[in-house]
Amino acid sequence: MRLVKSILMLSGLLFSGYLFAQDNTTPAVPFLNIPIDARAAGMGDTGVATHADVNSARWNPAKLVWLGNSAEFGIAYTPYLANIADDVSLLGANYAQRINDVSALAVGLTYFGLGEVEFRQTIDEPAQIVKPNELALDFAYGLQLNDQLSAGAGLRFISSNLKLTEAVQDARAANALAVDVGFYYRSDLNIREGADSRWRAGLSLSNFGTTLSYDLDGVEQYLPSTLRMGLGHDFIFDYDSTLSVTLEANTLVVPVDNKALGFALGSEYNFRDDLFLRLGYYHDTTQITNRKYATVGAGARKDNLKIDLSYLFSTSQVQNPFENALRIALSFEFGDRFYNF
Repeated sequence: MRLVKSILMLSGLLFSGYLFAQDNTTPAVPFLNIPIDARAAGMGDTGVATHADVNSARWNPAKLVWLGNSAEFGIAYTPYLANIADDVSLLGANYAQRINDVSALAVGLTYFGLGEVEFRQTIDEPAQIVKPNELALDFAYGLQLNDQLSAGAGLRFISSNLKLTEAVQDARAANALAVDVGFYYRSDLNIREGADSRWRAGLSLSNFGTTLSYDLDGVEQYLPSTLRMGLGHDFIFDYDSTLSVTLEANTLVVPVDNKALGFALGSEYNFRDDLFLRLGYYHDTTQITNRKYATVGAGARKDNLKIDLSYLFSTSQVQNPFENALRIALSFEFGDRFYNF
């Protein structure tokens, strides 16, 4: 049964457009571009120009200085190919902290486990169990340049242990280093009768770094270096309720064949900073990955604990690996609360 599951799992990865390729048609370690937080996932995978949270460093490190608390710690769980496997998932843990009024830092760990896979040369041979996995360790720093603009940078160590040593003797874990840079803009509050408002904008370049190779003489593969930009607007109806709408675009900036321009539209309704309702839609321009899906999400805060949930509905003919899976994230807030008006 485990062998059948493994074949189905790898087939699903291939057709979803997320599986690494041993050539330059697709960048390596595409898990780096999968949202690890349920909040962003509930808003159509928007994150470069949305409001700051504990997961900001993965999207745009410049947002860190607008963190809503002195410090936050978050964990997240995302099932992968939930229809055919129960041990494939993406796990994340992040910690973010304000250093002072104009700077902040963050550290994070992302782990992508592909479950147990049986390996054997013949059907009669005893099976060897392997557990392919990938991980990324992040460090990020954000600095406020003035009342409206901030900048940020990050460093990421990446390790991909996908190639089976049982099949290729010189196979090894592939390691790489990458950097992120970003800018974030928040306009002054526009006070007017009926509803106040504010504009937001973000720009980031992520996963720009070295190449990966899984064996000594293997093909050097590019990281999924991605350029993201976004524009958002807040409709502040009163002290209790705010509606935020964000439109973002992204594209790979490495010379690979499977390059697409993706668009994401997300919205979040915030009631008293205690209840959050979210909607989103994502659409890319290539038929190879064919990523088209709608998302819904919700969040709730009780004292210093916050829980976020999201769910995805595919609108394309290609199965999405996150269909029929509930993403969940928990965050814990420490210290003073900042409202960033």
